[in-house]
Amino acid sequence: MRRFWWAVVAGVILVAGVAVLLWWPRGDDRGLPPARARVYADYSACLLTGPEGLAAPGVAPVWAGLQDASGDTGTKASYLAAAGPATEANYLPYLNSLAQRRCDVVLTVGEPGTAVALAQAGTHPAIRFVAIGAAGGAAANVSPVGVTEHLRADVADAVREAAHAAGH
Repeated sequence: MRRFWWAVVAGVILVAGVAVLLWWPRGDDRGLPPARARVYADYSACLLTGPEGLAAPGVAPVWAGLQDASGDTGTKASYLAAAGPATEANYLPYLNSLAQRRCDVVLTVGEPGTAVALAQAGTHPAIRFVAIGAAGGAAANVSPVGVTEHLRADVADAVREAAHAAGH
């Protein structure tokens, strides 16, 4: 009789084990949201800032607009802070560094970064420059963006337009 009860217990455990395996959540069936992996296009936008980086006055809405456009277009977004004095001679190597990194769009905020971008745009015709605070473009590949209350949206639109024009 004892063997009978051991057989019943073993059978119940076996049935319970099979039931658990059949109904155990798999993959995304666990009730968790699916993992989000961001897929980037082969297109990049780079922001040139002063030594304060993203903490500099006026840079936050530009970075936010760049992030907005990145989310919509898959554009890789990055920034580079120019260290040292705020002179055109000092900013030039940083702008050239972004060109060497093959940034498709280079955004600049304020002086002297915008002045350097306007002066160098003609030597980098494959790069689209978005010059924040510039009155006008010195070359066909420059998009001036005025500093307004809609700066974030204007920056996002300029980056989206550049990505769209490049086929991204």
